[in-house]
Amino acid sequence: MPAPPKRASEKAADEFLQSLSLNMPGLNSPLEPSVSDGTQEVDSFRQRALTSVKASVMPKIPKKWKWEGDLFVDFAKNQAEKVCEVTIKDATDSRDSGARMSFMMGQTDSIRIQKLYNVTDLTPVFRACGEAQQFAKLEALENQDSQALHGLFRHMSVQRQIAVLPLSLDGAELALLFVFSPSLGALCEFLRVPDHLRQDSQNTHVLVALLPWLVSSIKYSKGTTRNRVDETIQQLSTPSGQSKDSRRRILKEAAMAIDLLSIPRELLDFMQFPNRKYCIWSFSADGAALNPGFETRQLKYVLDKTKAASVSLDAEARVIFIHVGALKTFYELSAVVTKRRDAPEVRFFTYGTHESVPSSMWGMREIFPLGGIVTFTPLAIAEDPVGCHSLMRNLAQHPLWESYLIPSIVGLSHALACGKDKPVPEIMSMDSCLLPILDLADAGSVSVTKAPTRHNDEVWIVDTFAKQLLEVEDVLRDCIESSIERFAHCSESDILVEADREISQDLINMELQPTFMDNYRRFVVIRAASEETRSLPEGGSGLEWSSISNFAFKDDYFLGS
Repeated sequence: MPAPPKRASEKAADEFLQSLSLNMPGLNSPLEPSVSDGTQEVDSFRQRALTSVKASVMPKIPKKWKWEGDLFVDFAKNQAEKVCEVTIKDATDSRDSGARMSFMMGQTDSIRIQKLYNVTDLTPVFRACGEAQQFAKLEALENQDSQALHGLFRHMSVQRQIAVLPLSLDGAELALLFVFSPSLGALCEFLRVPDHLRQDSQNTHVLVALLPWLVSSIKYSKGTTRNRVDETIQQLSTPSGQSKDSRRRILKEAAMAIDLLSIPRELLDFMQFPNRKYCIWSFSADGAALNPGFETRQLKYVLDKTKAASVSLDAEARVIFIHVGALKTFYELSAVVTKRRDAPEVRFFTYGTHESVPSSMWGMREIFPLGGIVTFTPLAIAEDPVGCHSLMRNLAQHPLWESYLIPSIVGLSHALACGKDKPVPEIMSMDSCLLPILDLADAGSVSVTKAPTRHNDEVWIVDTFAKQLLEVEDVLRDCIESSIERFAHCSESDILVEADREISQDLINMELQPTFMDNYRRFVVIRAASEETRSLPEGGSGLEWSSISNFAFKDDYFLGS
């Protein structure tokens, strides 16, 4: 019985593969490194790459071709997790009528990233490839899937890492698809990526480049077995962070997740001690406890490998992990105050990536080490200026503590000390009991400033230095003017409540700055004894509020003095 006639697409594929065999006689040879000079061998085959395929035998490609499918990533050894559905689109024209993604990916319904490589580690791999034939964008298919994918893209950009995906036709691996961030300028130059694709992506997409995989015919002999591309890549390069001396069980089983989150080895060792308990806070930047997000799932997977136990925030956790995008909601939790004040053994780490914080804060970082920052309410200063002055001196002498005063609060303190219920212009000419406190500021023992509202705020830096040059009387005048402007709209009965809001927001802004969270543990507001019955302002329950008499350093630094 005669065989059924072949379809047009099958004929085109046969012609394409036949042309490859004619132009590349070594196509079926084993992927083994040649004994000859690698550069000469690669150069000798550049003219016989997929670029030599004639356009006449290529199937017609739609003008607006795009590919859609699932993206899987191996965050643990031999365990792939689906990140989201992605699309490859906006493909460039193929160079010299060479290989096209539409043809090479015709039999591909999903892509899987098994490892990430440093650019420099892949130099021998690039030498074993022909010229890049085509470029395109890879991004999330649906907007709701974009957050997890953007986290992966940010990691690849910051760590300068790329993925390599072998592409096959009928079981024969003929090309590599390189996945990389457009922020890698040197790589884009090397591959000759078109300028319109190299624009800043803000980590919303990455680029893909199709390169033909060149093989040597010198080593080919009949009956030899052909190595797979990914196995050959493993022989040519070693992924970063996988040195032999650190390949413990946990590093082997969760290598990708550890690398993605930049988890230090010291922390992994720490979490493997007996009876280690941890808590993760990710709301709402990376999901919640019952539905964790992408980066949180990876962290939990790694921690489960250490045998540490997950507990709630109210329990006795030894380590607390906070997603870097969830710091604002974390600072509103009253349970955090007790742990930072009364449990110095509890360690805090931030993890993950988020567009709301500078990239310098991404990854695993320990925060809240020791010491603290203290500020004062206006009534605390007005009612007990001597006690506040004494505490400020002690804070200045302690190597781990600092204090500061908000200008508008100093002005309001002066008004209250002068018998006024709110700041008015006439207090400008009144004597002030705050001058000894401002003398401490003049000596550099306490700062009179507001917290910066963003990372590396140059305007704030310049303004702070300028105010340090003022005389004491000029500082007081500036504080009074700031106070009049800030509290002019407040009624006399609400002014202290409004002052609490001002202090709370400012101290939270300070907590959010990397410099302060990296160096200080406690953030304290000193109140007057008469204020302790007043409710805390909205958002202020995550700060430590205390009277002078109840405040304690809790480190015995001044013991016996």
